[in-house]
Amino acid sequence: MIKYIIGGIMAVGGIFLSFFLPLKYKNKNIEIKYERTTSIGELKEILSGNAAAGLEGYRHFVELKGTAGSEIPVKAPFSKKEVAYFNASLYQVYQERETYKDSTGTHQRLKKNESLLSTQKSSSPILLSDSQSGEKAYIDISHSGIQLDTIRTLDRFEPVNNIRNNNYLKNYHYNNMGIGTLGFRMTEETIPLGQPLYVLGEAVLEGARIILNKPLYVKKPFIVSVRSETDIVHGNKTSGKIALVFGILLILAGIAVIVFMH
Repeated sequence: MIKYIIGGIMAVGGIFLSFFLPLKYKNKNIEIKYERTTSIGELKEILSGNAAAGLEGYRHFVELKGTAGSEIPVKAPFSKKEVAYFNASLYQVYQERETYKDSTGTHQRLKKNESLLSTQKSSSPILLSDSQSGEKAYIDISHSGIQLDTIRTLDRFEPVNNIRNNNYLKNYHYNNMGIGTLGFRMTEETIPLGQPLYVLGEAVLEGARIILNKPLYVKKPFIVSVRSETDIVHGNKTSGKIALVFGILLILAGIAVIVFMH
């Protein structure tokens, strides 16, 4: 009975990976490839025209391209650089003893591990500027389900003996882990100021501002990416193929469990 449950779960997971995920990536690429790029100026005319016609709150699905900015200065916590967006993580790096066996017997060795201590994300809207007209739109990044592609701009290890020289870490309180703390790893995923952006989402006029949100229709994507349109489409194709291969392998493994497990 257990083998049917395990094999069935594996097969269902494989079906999801091999069918639903590739379909999701394919549909996302269809939205990207067939949505015409609109300038922020054109978008403003569309939204203003609908508002004047009495369609307050009209939402328009749109593809935009521009450069990233921030109305309120956003400073990344470790690098102290002003950016349009940041997602920063702090890890404690430590050693612990690990017991293992080989042909000569039982041994111990030191193994390095790390534990996530904290994560910080900026929450201010990202300012999208049209490089030619200077028109602006505001991207609301507070929504769940957003595809937010960033750049790894910092990945630094600070030895424990040097933390007194680090303004962020010198007053940081932590507990030792394993047999001793080696130091801390700091990472920052950011969208730098002036970074070219690709945006696909739903726009609405709030006062004089254009706000870009997650579409109300759940199958429509909300993408804010430092990658080009071509790179996003290629990445989705690759992800779809990988999901298909792993899904088929998982289905076959599930069948093998049902047939051969005693």
